[in-house]
Amino acid sequence: MHAVSRWFVRHVSRKARPYLASYGLLQTVKIKPALLWEPGAQRVLVLSPHFDDETIGCGGAIVRHVQKGAEVRVVFFTDGRFGSGALAKLEGAERRLHQESLMTVRKQEAAAALRTLGVTEGVYLDAVETMLGSDSTLPSRLGKILDDVRPEVVYLPFFLEEHPDHRAVGRALLDATRGRGYRFDCIGYEVWTPLFPNCLVEIDSVVELKKRALSQYVSQLADKDYVHTALGLNAYRSSHLQRRKGYVEAFYMAGLEEYRRLYESFGPLLGI
Repeated sequence: MHAVSRWFVRHVSRKARPYLASYGLLQTVKIKPALLWEPGAQRVLVLSPHFDDETIGCGGAIVRHVQKGAEVRVVFFTDGRFGSGALAKLEGAERRLHQESLMTVRKQEAAAALRTLGVTEGVYLDAVETMLGSDSTLPSRLGKILDDVRPEVVYLPFFLEEHPDHRAVGRALLDATRGRGYRFDCIGYEVWTPLFPNCLVEIDSVVELKKRALSQYVSQLADKDYVHTALGLNAYRSSHLQRRKGYVEAFYMAGLEEYRRLYESFGPLLGI
């Protein structure tokens, strides 16, 4: 998406509904306007707290970026050690062995999912799952990745997500960029908590790739049918458009400093 279009999403969607409609740019039917936009060939960084969040939240958009020739890198924050319902029945050495196996399996699943989405590079930070909020090393480690990638857009879980690991990723990004002059757009995606979108991405043409990528996460599908729930949310989001069927991913886009302001305004109310 070129700079002018991103500017429209960030600044105009709330104020210019009559003008957008008259020029055919507004294609949604909800009270709060959102713009339908096209992922482009930007330098893209995707922040994924857990193995599978990237595919659930923005897998379709990732594919569409890749198809346009974008450079996409995905950063996985956690090690996946707690991602199995079977752990509740295990103790001691047996539990530790299962966790070690699970970490290996989930990383392999993530690599397979990225290949399906067309992404050639994943970064694995291996922080302890459920403990991101207390890991003081994350901002500096993420800062090095930002310096390397120099992204134009960064996808991350929206800061109203209910999962604490998801919110901690946003905190790490804001701490990593504070006072460093970065200029990129933050694109908040939804996993557990539906957001109020200001931009939408049609994924009809790539939904089967998203489904196949999600299907790589066999260990997670053993506990919950994330294919069903993720695509169900994407199907629901198609109701924002003036059509009967389809699949849509919904996002909240804001420039980095505007995103910081929103995060820090809402944070005290939410305990983040």
